[in-house]
Amino acid sequence: MKRRHRLIATDAATGPIGRPTTVERVVLLSLAAASAAIWAVGVTVLQPLSEPAGPGASGENNTYWARELRYGALLALILVLIVTARGDRRATRTVCLGGLLWLGADLALDRIDQISASVPLAAGAALMAMVGCLAVWTVPGLPRPATLLTVGTVAAVAAGFVTITESPTDTEAALHLGSAAVGSLLALIAVAAGVRAAGMSCGARRPTMLSAGLLVALTPALLRYLSPQPSGWRVLGAFAITALLVGIMSALAAGEGGYPVGVAVLSAVLLPVMWFPLVLASVILHLGAPFTMLAANPPVNAADEDVLLVLLAIPIGLILGRVIRAFVSLRPADDPV
Repeated sequence: MKRRHRLIATDAATGPIGRPTTVERVVLLSLAAASAAIWAVGVTVLQPLSEPAGPGASGENNTYWARELRYGALLALILVLIVTARGDRRATRTVCLGGLLWLGADLALDRIDQISASVPLAAGAALMAMVGCLAVWTVPGLPRPATLLTVGTVAAVAAGFVTITESPTDTEAALHLGSAAVGSLLALIAVAAGVRAAGMSCGARRPTMLSAGLLVALTPALLRYLSPQPSGWRVLGAFAITALLVGIMSALAAGEGGYPVGVAVLSAVLLPVMWFPLVLASVILHLGAPFTMLAANPPVNAADEDVLLVLLAIPIGLILGRVIRAFVSLRPADDPV
């Protein structure tokens, strides 16, 4: 009997594999709803603040900072739904497809300059996100801890990138608040991915690692407060947050095993090695230009770059997640928990 068939047979007797506890349900629903609501606020409130206005208007470096935060929130929503599904392959594919459709809706709303109905849009988006979580819980799935480890890594990397989001002036209160909120949200999702990857296993150090993870998840707000203007220290701080998150997340996923310190050090080394060439490629290719065009926003002038750094978290997180698997002893994929 195939593993999925065995899993479904187990579901018939005991309920869906990986059924979350009440606390996990509340946390995952809250994270999904918050991600969707922040995305909606990004569409109707933050985006108009960042768009150039007037005849012949054009953008400059970091003009579309609201897009970075909004796409960070959308990425958070996709990741938390995958965490809810415990990394099941079919559910993950469905969630990614839904994320692409949501991105299409984002571009459509941006194109028509949706600046009203913020509360209804946020409430509707949050409701849709929670319905998505509930739908995932009702479908039998095959837990894949390795997928969750990668999801947690992507979330941790994205948290660091969002935390260093800049604007042309870096004086907008909404920029600092939004960056802190989305960064902390992604960090919490990284912690949740580690917890869900471990399933019911509970090592002696798990409470300590969980507490440390929750504390680190609050540091994006602290970093934005301590360094309101762009600086090398803020970038280093974001790298440190990311490395710590990856190490803590790997420890949570491994239970008793794993090498969190080694994973954190390895992450600190590999992050800049991957980050700098990808950022350079993003600048050369003007990664954000197609999104600017599809949203019918003023283009960035030829002397500056139209980039979308939060998307770089995906390839970096995928590669880093693959590398750190060697340092984490994960539960077998078909172990019912």
